[in-house]
Amino acid sequence: MVFSTPDWVSPIPWPVPDSLPLGEFTLNGADGVPRDDSKPVVIDGVSGKQYSREDLRQRVEWLAAGLVERLGWAPNQGSPWDKVVAIYSLNTIDLFALSWAIHRLNGICLMIHPTSSVGEIVSHMQAAKCETLFTCQTLVATAVGVAGKLSIAQRRIFTLPLPDGFLKNPESIDGFTGLEELVNLGLQAPPLEPLAWKEGQAKEQIAYLCATSGTSGKQKLAMISHFAIIHNIMQVSTYEKTHKESWRPQCTSGVIPFTHGYGIEIGHLGAWRGEQLVVLPRFDMQLMLQSVQDHRIERLYLVPPIIVALANNAFLFDLFDLSSVRTVVNGASGLDQSLIDKVHAVQPDWTILTAYGLTESVFVSTFTSAHNTWPGSSGSLLPLTEAKLVDSNGREVQGLNASGEILIRAPNVFKGYLGNEQATRDSFDQDGWLRTGDIGMFKKSPGGPEHLFILDRIKEMIKVKGLQVVPVDIELVLREHPAIADVAVIGVPDENAGERAKAFVVRSKTVQVEVGDEDLAEELDDFVQDRLDESHWLHDRVVFVDALPKSQSGKVLKRELRTLPA
Repeated sequence: MVFSTPDWVSPIPWPVPDSLPLGEFTLNGADGVPRDDSKPVVIDGVSGKQYSREDLRQRVEWLAAGLVERLGWAPNQGSPWDKVVAIYSLNTIDLFALSWAIHRLNGICLMIHPTSSVGEIVSHMQAAKCETLFTCQTLVATAVGVAGKLSIAQRRIFTLPLPDGFLKNPESIDGFTGLEELVNLGLQAPPLEPLAWKEGQAKEQIAYLCATSGTSGKQKLAMISHFAIIHNIMQVSTYEKTHKESWRPQCTSGVIPFTHGYGIEIGHLGAWRGEQLVVLPRFDMQLMLQSVQDHRIERLYLVPPIIVALANNAFLFDLFDLSSVRTVVNGASGLDQSLIDKVHAVQPDWTILTAYGLTESVFVSTFTSAHNTWPGSSGSLLPLTEAKLVDSNGREVQGLNASGEILIRAPNVFKGYLGNEQATRDSFDQDGWLRTGDIGMFKKSPGGPEHLFILDRIKEMIKVKGLQVVPVDIELVLREHPAIADVAVIGVPDENAGERAKAFVVRSKTVQVEVGDEDLAEELDDFVQDRLDESHWLHDRVVFVDALPKSQSGKVLKRELRTLPA
């Protein structure tokens, strides 16, 4: 059974351009939307520095011209694969302008997460044949280590400025060319010739190489075209606009890493719609909440761990004025009713909207409409997106309320993995549907539309006596216990059952702190036994940890849990 977008969602009202670079499309803005190119679209949440669309256009041209002067590149000469630039940085208000300047020269951006190891960065840059690197002050030492292993000259390492006041003990970065120096070079250089793009070029040309999350295995580089991101921007905007007469420019948060697909989507979507994005270098709870108060942020883009932290620390809502917030977008799995109730207990007016997608699906496939929320769901399919479910034998699942692997078909899926043809082939079925590796289920909501519920990753399923146990079922139960701040469940070998569930638990710092670990572990086992069948029981397989290892996007790195001592 093939699922599609709800009937109430309007078709995309404009032709999706296929001959424009992503930056040009973004800075042109949305058709039919009131605009003022002099108003800020990115704001530094620490220093208050800001850029309008017009400012960004100028900086893109100057940066591109500066790169021409320093690297000898030209817009319409050479292959894009000869102009791959790695961006390894915390968030800055210059990061998207830099990426668009690279695109302005027909180059490709290799996005590297700030938490990546030297080995991962070296591997990615070697795969992309990348010899140019932009970093920031706090990451320079790692960047230099990478450059040494790759024999990259220091003159090809550039630095992005972090805001004044962010670093308590600034480190010297003398000897490296800074972004402002490139801008000044570009100011003095001749104007660049226009890009000569052919019809359909945006569909084939790669804008970003994005490292997959690596939650279950080794990272790979997904090739993301200009057209794929442009298409997704228009999908999301059309979906949201259906129940709005027009977009009302709003102020949004920029704490999600811009080197991740979620952050890339946020930055481009907001600039195209003429919104204001308040940028913070990295997530800091108090700094984020202070920025909400200072800039009257209306929409928070978050991930579940941050939402959990907010719900479990209600006192934060008394320290800051958060009355401007109207919506919270959760960019991962659905949130259960108990967590939503905790949030609404302190902020009853917040509407929580969950989105689902992958780097490979570029980027959002389902989204929640404010008029049709449903706890636990990840919303409904976007325009021009189809989904189906297949069981473990590859048979298509028919009807609602039945689980299977989620397969996606849409015009904006990724082009494949760089240098890994086998992994690319394995990502699609014989009919071209993208295999997500996620287990899901469609249900008909009380309001009518079909909603997608994400159950778990295929690789995380636990096989107990031949039965498939979904770890998230156990995690949701444990999160209901007041003494639990966070939890992750994995499968471990068992002599009698094949596998059994094992829980890694982060204790609350305020509830049942007087109870010993052994007693609490027994209580949690009883808690699960009272609510789930025997295949889900934990017995003595409860381990208390100070924190769960997580990716930049907030996903638990279960592969790292498997390396912990038994």
